[in-house]
Amino acid sequence: MTPFRFPDPPAGFRWQPLGPGEPLEALASRRFPARHGFTCRVRTRQADAPPLGVRDSLEADLDLLERAAGVQAVHALRQVHGNDVQVLRRAARPDAPAAGDALATLIPRTAVAIKAADCVPVLLTDPVSGAVAGAHAGWRGTLVRVVEAAVRALAAEAGAPPSRLRAVIGPAIRACCFEVGPEVVSAFREKGHDVDGFALPPRAAGRPHLDLVLANRLQLLTAGLPEDGIEDAGLCTRCQPAFHSYRREGPTVGRNWSVVVAGR
Repeated sequence: MTPFRFPDPPAGFRWQPLGPGEPLEALASRRFPARHGFTCRVRTRQADAPPLGVRDSLEADLDLLERAAGVQAVHALRQVHGNDVQVLRRAARPDAPAAGDALATLIPRTAVAIKAADCVPVLLTDPVSGAVAGAHAGWRGTLVRVVEAAVRALAAEAGAPPSRLRAVIGPAIRACCFEVGPEVVSAFREKGHDVDGFALPPRAAGRPHLDLVLANRLQLLTAGLPEDGIEDAGLCTRCQPAFHSYRREGPTVGRNWSVVVAGR
C-alpha cells in the first residue's frame, strides 16, 4: 500500500470513531444530526491496520461496520448507477442486497451504507423522526437525479417536508480531477440539466471537467433542502491517497463506505 497520511478535515468535520464498537475511524460532520461516518482505506490510524473496502468483500465490510457502529444491522445495495430508491422496513439483513442506488429507513439502530470509489455519496436525515437515507451518485446517477429521488423517498417515509431534511456530501472526485468526454456533457444537457452551471471548459487541448458535487448540491436545493442544511466534506478522492479512487487505481480499486444510523 502506498504510504499516506490522513488528510486534515475541513472546517466543521473531524476524524472520529464511527461508534462505540470496534475502533474504526471515519470522517464525520460536527453538525449533521445523525450518527454517521465516511471511511477511507484503513480501519484505524495504525500503520499495520487491515484494509477496509477491499473489492468484493461486501459481507465482511458490513460485519465490520456493524461492530464498529454498534448497531443491529448495516444494509447496503447492489448499486447499478440508476435512480431506484429502496425503503428498508425490516431490520434483518437479507441474503442478497437489492438493486438500487439509494436506501432509506426509519428503523432505529439500523444503518444504511453506500460504497463509492469516486462517485458522490450523499447522506440524508430527518432530525425529528430519525429517518435516514444514503444515495450513490456517479455521473449516471446524477444524470437521472438519484439524489432528488432519495429526498422524495425519505420525506415520504418520515412524513417530513423536504425543507426539514439535512444532507452531508462525503469525499468524492472533484472538478479538479473529473475529466469527461463531450458526450457526457451533452447527455446532461439533453436531460434538461443546467450543465453550464457545473461543467468546466476544456483545459488547453484537454476535455471538459464536471463538478459532480456541485451538481448534486443543486439537486438537493431543487428538491427542497435549505442552503444551510447541506454540508460538504470538500475532499477529492482522486487527490487524497487515503481514499480509494477508481480514476487513480483502476478497476481493481476498493470502495469507501458512507454510513448513517437511523434513530434519534
